[in-house]
Amino acid sequence: MKQKYFKLLISFFTLCLVTTYLNAADEPSDPIKIMPLGDSITSGYILADADNPRPLSIRTGYRSQLWYILGNAGFSSDFVGSEIAGQAITPPFDPNHEGHYGWLSHDIAENTFGYMVSSAPDMVLLHVGTNDYSTSIAGVASILNEINRYEQISGRSVRVLVAQIIDNASPNGIIRGFNENIQDLVTSRILDGDNLTLVNMYNGAGLIGSDYIDRIHLNDSGNYKMATKWANAIVTPYNHNPELAAFPTTIVLKGYIDSVNIVNDTIEFTTAVPVIGITF
Repeated sequence: MKQKYFKLLISFFTLCLVTTYLNAADEPSDPIKIMPLGDSITSGYILADADNPRPLSIRTGYRSQLWYILGNAGFSSDFVGSEIAGQAITPPFDPNHEGHYGWLSHDIAENTFGYMVSSAPDMVLLHVGTNDYSTSIAGVASILNEINRYEQISGRSVRVLVAQIIDNASPNGIIRGFNENIQDLVTSRILDGDNLTLVNMYNGAGLIGSDYIDRIHLNDSGNYKMATKWANAIVTPYNHNPELAAFPTTIVLKGYIDSVNIVNDTIEFTTAVPVIGITF
C-alpha cells in the first residue's frame, strides 16, 4: 500500500512544548529552580580578569539581567548551583550558578550528574562549547546524557534549554558549523523524546560588535540581549496561546518521519500518515 506523505509546519517552540503545554498552568505556582550551566559566558568572567581579576562578587554575565527580566514579568524563579558570583551588585539577584570559566564541554559533562543531584533543578540553561567549539559536539551530548541519567535515577523531569552559542566579536565560521551540529543534535533528541528546547543565541539574540567587551565575552548591552533570549524561551510554556489547538496534539513516531528541515523558527516535517492518523 502506497504511503501518503504530507508536510507539517510547526513553530519550533511549539514542537518542543506540545506534549506538555496543553496541561501547563498560566504561570508556575512555585519558584522554578533554574541552573545556568556553562563556562565563562555563564560565570561572568572576561579576558581582562586574567591580568587584573575582578572580585567574583561583581561578575554576573547574563544572569543578573535574566533575573531582573523574569522578576519584572512576575515569573518566580530560584537560580541554583554550587558557584556564587555577583552577590555584591545592586539591585541584588540570585547569584547561584554552574558557570566554570575555561572549562571544556567534556569537563562540564564529567561533573553534570553531581550538579544535578546537589541542586535538583527543574530547568537547565546550557550554553557550552565556547572553549572547544573547534572539536565535535560530543561533550554537549555527554552533558545531555548525564542529565538523562539523573532523570532516570531521580524520577524527575528536567527541561533543558540548549543554546546555539554566541559568535565571537568577529564572526567565526567554525562556530557556525558547531551550532549547525548543535541544532541537529537537539532535533534528533527531541524526536527521541528528550525535553529540550533549542535557543538560537548565535544569530537570534541580535548581538552586534558593540555588544562585546572583548573578542569573546559580552558587555552589559550584550548580556541584556542574551538574557532576553533566555527569558522568552523560559516563559513560553506558561504563556497561554489559544492558537495551540491548531497544531497536532499527537506527534507521529520517529519511524514515520521521512525528513526534517529547520528554517528560522519553523520546523518542517515530511511524514507518512500512521495507521492511527494524526489528531488536530
